[in-house]
Order: sequence, then structure tokens, then C-alpha cells
Amino acid sequence: MSGLFRLTVASVLLNAAAICSAHAQADPEFSGIRGRGAMYALGVMLDEGLGVEIDEHRAFEWYRRAAKLGHAESMNRLGILYLQGRGVPRNAWSARSWFRLAAAKGSLTAINNIALLYFDGLGVRQSYSKAARFLKMSANRGNADGQNKLGMMYAGGLGVVPNLRKARGLFLKSAAQGYSPAMVNLGLMLTQESNSDTHDVLPCAPIDQSNALAGIQHALLTQSAIGSGKPISVMGTGQHLLSGSP
Repeated sequence: MSGLFRLTVASVLLNAAAICSAHAQADPEFSGIRGRGAMYALGVMLDEGLGVEIDEHRAFEWYRRAAKLGHAESMNRLGILYLQGRGVPRNAWSARSWFRLAAAKGSLTAINNIALLYFDGLGVRQSYSKAARFLKMSANRGNADGQNKLGMMYAGGLGVVPNLRKARGLFLKSAAQGYSPAMVNLGLMLTQESNSDTHDVLPCAPIDQSNALAGIQHALLTQSAIGSGKPISVMGTGQHLLSGSP
């Protein structure tokens, strides 16, 4: 994600936070808020502490209200809260339910998060092949994060037949959208190519399979902060599955 885009998103949210803060000062219960977008913005404010103190319970409530009105990203956020156990008891099954509802509304981030559940066996039977299947759904619809993570699955041979050419192609598509983790992965792959004696035979040097699982787990789990119990920055919504800082 480019710096300009991130700055624009931050500016929009801060403006929303200012508007919602004004409502809060006039009415502590935000009783004047009716639109689902405004409800979601309030949830983000309370979830991440944007202009107000973090209050995960109230964030949950505003996400829930917006979700009842069909707001897909609020549904996805509810799933994340349930998965992390923030504001509500940890419940992977409920997380899955909300991710599925959000995915049905078109949220590619939610589809990626369903892949997370299958990748690590959270509330479902662990299955790399099902994780890859959901990532394919996201990647085929142009989601940069899904493309990058599916590329890692192909590179490591988890849930799919190892295919370094497909991995590189997915990294290229993701990187072309300005997605920095894919740029890093592509750079590592190209570095392997330049140092490999098999450059003319294989698209890149063979991957050490003993490290593949750990590497993909790090990318799918710790990059998103989903497993850490930390709030996920709004910069990650709509674009990242499982990405950001550990």
C-alpha cells in the first residue's frame, strides 16, 4: 500500500473520528448516530483508540449495530474480536460465523481470514488445502494480500503442489499493486535466482522445505496481529489478511 494511500485513509478516518467525537461530546451514548458507516467509524475509534480511550466492549457494540445493517467490514471486525477475545470471550466458532457473513457480503479480507482459520485449525479442522482454496478465491479477485499469501503457499508446497513459477507470478501481481510484503518475497526469490546455479532450469533456487512451514505461519499469523490479541490497525482493513507488524 502506497504511502499516499495510507495517508489518505488515515486522514479520512481522523476526520470521521473528529465528527464522531463531536457527537460523543454532545451525547455520551452517540444516540444521534444512524448510518452504518458512522457506526463502523465509531467502532474503529473505540477499537484502536483514535481520539478516544480504547473500549473494546463498546467497539464490539458499534460493530454489531453496523453489521445488523449489512456493513461487511463491521462483520469482519466482529470476527476478529471473537478470534482475539477482545471485548467478548474468545470464540473461534463465532469468529468463523462472522467471517462467513462478511465474505458473503463481498469482503475479501474476510475470505482471507477464513483461510487463517483453516491454516491453523481455529474453530475448524486444520486443512492447508482449504486454506489455499480460500486464498485462491481472494487472489483470483485481485486481492493483493491473498495473492501474496497464496504465493507463499505455492512456494512452500502447503495445501498445493509446490510451484515456484506460480509463486513468483502471484508475488508479481501483488507487488504490482504496491503491496510491500509481496515486494519483499519477490526480492528474496530474485536473489535466490541470481545466486542459483540452476537459474536456467528452475524459476528460482529450491526452497528449504524444513523452513517453509515456519515461514508461512509467521506471515499468515504474526503479521496480522490476529493471534497476538492486539487491535488491528484500520490500515489493515480491506487490504490485508493477516498483515502488518507482529
